[in-house]
Parts: sequence; structure tokens; C-alpha cells
Amino acid sequence: MPNSSDLSQGAAERAGYIHGLPESTQADFLSGRMGFAMGFDNTNQVMVDLWSEGFQPRDISAASAADDLGRYCQAREQLAAHMRERILDEYIQFGSAPAVCAWYDAALSSRRETLMDLSAKAVAVRRGALDNPGTGFVAMDRFLRDPHRVVVVEAHEIAGKTPADTPATFGSLRMSPAANDYVCAVTGETSDVFVKFALNSWEDMELALGVELPKILRGWQRFRLPVKHRVRSRYDAVGMVGTPIEHCVHAWYQQERALCEAKGLVLAREIQYLSAFNPNIVIAFSEKGLQKLWKKLGIS
Repeated sequence: MPNSSDLSQGAAERAGYIHGLPESTQADFLSGRMGFAMGFDNTNQVMVDLWSEGFQPRDISAASAADDLGRYCQAREQLAAHMRERILDEYIQFGSAPAVCAWYDAALSSRRETLMDLSAKAVAVRRGALDNPGTGFVAMDRFLRDPHRVVVVEAHEIAGKTPADTPATFGSLRMSPAANDYVCAVTGETSDVFVKFALNSWEDMELALGVELPKILRGWQRFRLPVKHRVRSRYDAVGMVGTPIEHCVHAWYQQERALCEAKGLVLAREIQYLSAFNPNIVIAFSEKGLQKLWKKLGIS
């Protein structure tokens, strides 16, 4: 007659439990439920939902880790490796850095007039000429009113700058400038104020661009920090899985150079593009150009 442990093991196998981590299913590793229960504050669930399809964890023996936390971390390392390879394949198929930058700048160009209007409203709010942006979209109104996410800088606030004599590129391949490094988007004259859309997440990016991002950009974060256990010195490897335009991911490509190049990723070209790529959006106005937009928008 089988004993209770044999029955438990048989039930576990029928339920799809992971060997070596009793009473845990594959869903626990994919949803991160166990991660929260064990003491992690984040499970990077957006990226897991996007890239975990097809994951099949290998057996984790009790002898390979000291406890359930250790075995959970091993399972998440397996998941992270699976996700990174899927992301790399999709990124190369998309066209890698040149295609991402081209898509982003095309999205900016098609949104140019709307972004100019939104920028003019942000200036009006800061100067007290407008109480509420009134875009009809609560999330956008909050965005435009937030001085940390939509930064308005007047030219007179910047010391030691000389006016620009050529138009600046309206796109992503330019680092954040001072106001006088830009000319007015309306008149082409020297700028008096600039507006920077400081994008910190993929949600910010979708809000500003007004379109759904390609899968390869969803989940993007400007600052991705390791996911550490609240008490113990353990990390969730899935926490550092990000989009290919993030610096931490680019660093991983450098470490895994042989794998990346074997799949067709041109790392030298990646460096060339991504070192200049900045998703922040910067639009400048002269006072005359700003007043023209305010008149069109009914702002006095």
C-alpha cells in the first residue's frame, strides 16, 4: 500500500508542480505570487506577461538550494534566461536599434502639431494663463500639470548660453538641450522657453506619442533597479529583464556578445544608435511663436 508521501508526490506531479519546490505550480513563477509571499516587492509582471510564453522550468532539486527561497530564485533565473532570448529574437526581427529609432522618430513626426499644442498649454499652466490644460483626457491633463514630467524652462533662467543659429532636430537622437540650444518650432527664431516631456516609463511614452507601442518597447523603464528581497541578500533575476533600449539590457548584450552576434545583432551599430537615443521630447518656442499657438488654442 503506498504511503502518504507517495500519494502527495503523485498528486503534485498530476497538478504540474515543480520538482523540489512542493506545492508550487508553474503559474507561481510566472505570476510572481510566490515572490510577493517570500518578500520581494516587485515581480516585473509586465515583462513576464509579454515574454514568458513557452517557458518550461527545469527540475530544481532540493539539494541545489538551501530552501524554498533559493529554489524560487533558481526558477526565476531560468525564466529570465528564457525571456531574454525571446526578446533578443524579436528585437533582431524588428530591425534592432535603427528600426526602433526610426519608428520612434516617425511617431514623433506624426504627432508634431499635437505635441506643440500640448507644450504651449503646459507653458500656459506654468505661467498662470491657464488653470487646466483641458485636453479631455485626465491622464494627459495630470501629465501636463506635473512639473517633473513636463519641464518648462525659460531662457532667462539659463546662464552662459548663446542663441542657436540653426534649427535643432525634432526627434529622439539628441540629448536634452538648454533652451537657447533650440530655435522656435513655430517661427524658427531664437527660443525663449522650452518644454521637455521627461518620459520615465512606457506608459509615459504611449501617452505622449498617442499610439500603442510596438511589443519590443512595451515595459520600457528609464531607470530599472534590481529587485531585492526585503530582508535577505537575494535578488529576483527577472527584475532586470527589460526592453533592448535600456542601458542594463544593452550591458547584457555586451556580456553575451557571442550569443548576440551569432543571432545577427550588430553590437557596434547598437552602440552608435543607442548612445545618442533619448526618448525625452523637447520643443522650444520664441515668445512670438508661443503667442501664435495660444491664439489658436484660445488662451489669452
